[in-house]
Amino acid sequence: MQKASRTRLVALVLLLAVAALLVIVALAGGGGEDRPERAAGLRVERTPGDLPELIIYVEDRSLNDAATAGGATSVVVECVDAEGRVVWSRPERWPFTDTDDGTLDPHAHIGMNEAAVERIARCRLTGTDPPLGGRLL
Repeated sequence: MQKASRTRLVALVLLLAVAALLVIVALAGGGGEDRPERAAGLRVERTPGDLPELIIYVEDRSLNDAATAGGATSVVVECVDAEGRVVWSRPERWPFTDTDDGTLDPHAHIGMNEAAVERIARCRLTGTDPPLGGRLL
């Protein structure tokens, strides 16, 4: 009877160790393949109406600062498709200055052709720390 109890105890300890490891992996995000998805801080919207344009908002006004781009006066806006391929890329003045008289988050209007707008899934700014990005809403 003592041998059976010991076997059960060892099995229980192993089971708890595996469960604890799975919880740690789940809390840590499960790996690095989704790292580009972790960039946050931008809200990307299509302009209402027929204009082929995106509006990219910096949601946290404190990040809309020259220091976020290491003092640079421009950043590169990159917009990618669902597979992560760059569809559109262009430099944009930084920090964003348009706020509609302080009523909206700082933003930039990014004009492009209709075909490009239709393919875009998300956009990001290169050269910022922290990395800023967001999905097309």
